[in-house]
Amino acid sequence: MIQNRRMIKLILVVCAMMSVFTSNAQEFIELSWDFFHPVRKEWMPLGTKGSVQEALIATGEMPDPYYGKNEEKFDWFEQHVWEFKSILVLDSNELTKEYLELEFGNIDTYGTVSINGAELMKTANAFIPHRKQAKHLLKAGVNEISVVITPPVMYHQNMWDDASYHLPAPNDVHPTAIAPYTRKPQYQFGWDWALRLNTIGFNKPARLYYYNHNRVINKTVRIFSANEETAEVQFMVYLAVADSGTYEFESDFISEHTLVAQGDQIKRVVTVNNPKLWWPKGQGEQHLYTNTMRIRPQGSKDTEMIVPFTYGIKTSELIQEKDEWGTSYYFKINGRKIFAKGGDYIPQDIFPARVKDEDIEAMVETMAASNFNMVRVWGGGYYPDEIFFETCDRLGIMVWEDLMFACAMYPGDDAFVKNISEEFRYQVPRIAGHASVVQFNGNNEVEVAWGNWGFQIKYGLYGKSAKEIEDAYDRVFKDVAPSIIKEYTGIPYIHTSPLSNWGKMELYNHGSQHYWGVWHGKDPIQDFGKKIGRFNAEYGFQSFPEYSTLLTFSDTSQWQLNSDVMKHHQKSYVGNDMIAKHAKKLFGNPEDFGTFVYYSQLTQAMAVSMAVAGHRVDFPRCGGTLYWQINDCWPAPTWSSLDYNNNWKALQYRIRDDYEEVAVVEKYQNLEIVDYYLVSGVADTFDCNIKCEILNEKGKWISTIERTAHIEGMQHINMVGNEILKEYWNKNIRLEFTWNDASGKEYKRSFDRFGKDRAIPTCDDVSYIITKFDSKTGEMEVTVTADKYLRDFWLYCDVPGVAFDRNFVSLPIGTHTFRLRSMDLTKDTKFEMRWR
Repeated sequence: MIQNRRMIKLILVVCAMMSVFTSNAQEFIELSWDFFHPVRKEWMPLGTKGSVQEALIATGEMPDPYYGKNEEKFDWFEQHVWEFKSILVLDSNELTKEYLELEFGNIDTYGTVSINGAELMKTANAFIPHRKQAKHLLKAGVNEISVVITPPVMYHQNMWDDASYHLPAPNDVHPTAIAPYTRKPQYQFGWDWALRLNTIGFNKPARLYYYNHNRVINKTVRIFSANEETAEVQFMVYLAVADSGTYEFESDFISEHTLVAQGDQIKRVVTVNNPKLWWPKGQGEQHLYTNTMRIRPQGSKDTEMIVPFTYGIKTSELIQEKDEWGTSYYFKINGRKIFAKGGDYIPQDIFPARVKDEDIEAMVETMAASNFNMVRVWGGGYYPDEIFFETCDRLGIMVWEDLMFACAMYPGDDAFVKNISEEFRYQVPRIAGHASVVQFNGNNEVEVAWGNWGFQIKYGLYGKSAKEIEDAYDRVFKDVAPSIIKEYTGIPYIHTSPLSNWGKMELYNHGSQHYWGVWHGKDPIQDFGKKIGRFNAEYGFQSFPEYSTLLTFSDTSQWQLNSDVMKHHQKSYVGNDMIAKHAKKLFGNPEDFGTFVYYSQLTQAMAVSMAVAGHRVDFPRCGGTLYWQINDCWPAPTWSSLDYNNNWKALQYRIRDDYEEVAVVEKYQNLEIVDYYLVSGVADTFDCNIKCEILNEKGKWISTIERTAHIEGMQHINMVGNEILKEYWNKNIRLEFTWNDASGKEYKRSFDRFGKDRAIPTCDDVSYIITKFDSKTGEMEVTVTADKYLRDFWLYCDVPGVAFDRNFVSLPIGTHTFRLRSMDLTKDTKFEMRWR
């Protein structure tokens, strides 16, 4: 029997950045759910949001799917239809309202919604909210809301069985590979860095709104033009009920104006004089305007919709032109060419409902702390929540937003197009209203997959079937998506990424590039810094997570590359052998699994750093660098720079230094010959005082190189080249650089170069002591003492998500202080260390 919980009527009194409410207070009731267990034949509590998988994990019936091979125990969820019910008690106050609207923030995915036994609506898209007027089905007293959800495989099984051909879906690991037909996060069907776990339930709460007149359900801002003198800004709100009435529209600094609603939209264009422009991080101020709009039906004094807007004024251009190298691909913000530096962002959990706003905000703050100015939202996940874009707006992180299509071929029939059109019409204006958003991209690797991955042979797609697939691609990504996007924004759209494949050298001269020649090909690791696209939107190398994260899915008896658990968590077909191959070449044979994990992180950091240095030095030919990938959705060996518990891998520390606005980077000609470049990512022209001190492994001074360089905007110079270093070929040396930026801020960075076949003496014992700890702030200092040189020193503890001020650094003889901060630290926290 369903539990009859007391429903609490909530009054919306707090407005977030994109929230809306009325002056009389917009009232709603948030629903709480029970679900029927199809095996145990009993009703169980779910709560206001979440999946049936999460609910049964919470009760202990199901284990942690991340541990061991427990993923395999979750297959049965997709073999049953699931029923959800909520009891809703209404009184005369609610029923006298003109509108009673049932809104689901999310239904995952194929649902039939009924009220008191009568069907209200069907749903087929997990990327949009679903709302419907429901007054005609509701009554005073007890009401029963029912949702029946059919898993995607069951929903599409008959279609699959009857189809004359199947759309390629290489990442869907189920025999009935129906991911392309299903509008839900594609990574949940399985990926080369994710388990397969298709959630069933509600990733966001459901509410019954009751109100008179109308309410605002979405909004956006469109910048028609902007410069330092004037900007044309359009404010647009979306109404729950289509209307043709007349409204009065005003704010504190916009005079009252009368407007006629156009269906479900009200628009107003205003001129902003002498606007303060929004700039990406490192290029200027991230100025954001706040403006609260008051909208009311003409002549009405009782109802007023209050709509707070927070927005930035900027222009974004994607420049694709023929030039001396081929075809360009770079961004201009407010008319200024920007070199983009950042990474690719994937979902933070396999269970979207358990990712909190503070988790998302912390992720973007890590990007900013690592000197990103761009993030790409990858197309196999889901469209991020408002907090993601709000934080990017605030911190100056440009957003490249993929539409949610990835690595498969998609339908183009009328029903599918209608479904995705509703998706675009909701998501595009919501996202485009944020200052940080600079590009929409139609899909991830769909066109390049069709042209290069052998789909035609593998799936038997020739003639008519191949033509239908190609026509569907053109319809979805070259017709429907761009036409809808143009209705709402002037933000650039490109139909796919990459535009060029990595197989032929000429293709590196044209458009965007995803370089996978090392991981998926046979290229040597130093080619990361040599095979450079015009814009590098993906490239990467795998590593293992930190030891504390390994313990969350395995015990030490499984700490072998060929153990069942390690093989199960390695989802890439290339597997652990690729990591071992390159780690051995760079650092030698690891003595145990723990050393292998350490070497894997050093190898990953070196590989991606090679690429970044090559890309930055290649400016202006190269327009940007986004490495794959920033984060994880579960604990496993992947391409991430942050593991699932948000521990910084060696790569995250290396990226932070490589992405400094004015940085010294290490550019490899090959594994022995290296040049050191100073690169500037800012438009300022300034005089830079650069010094390089050369020391031996004992810290004794050998030589100093100094120069003053006049740095033009976005320039790079070769500071220390092989011609200078070749006299130290058979010596172990340390290069300590100092330099300044336009503001006079001083930077420091050190690099090690070790003589060919020369070992460096190292310690067998290193001591540390906690020299400072503040339990109120979580701030701690740890001092390490070394009596010999320590290469690539790694300090870590079992507190997840702790970021040190530096790590994976070489330490000369002496004492060295490391700073860290976490409210989970204690005075008894134990630290471990590795070096080589």
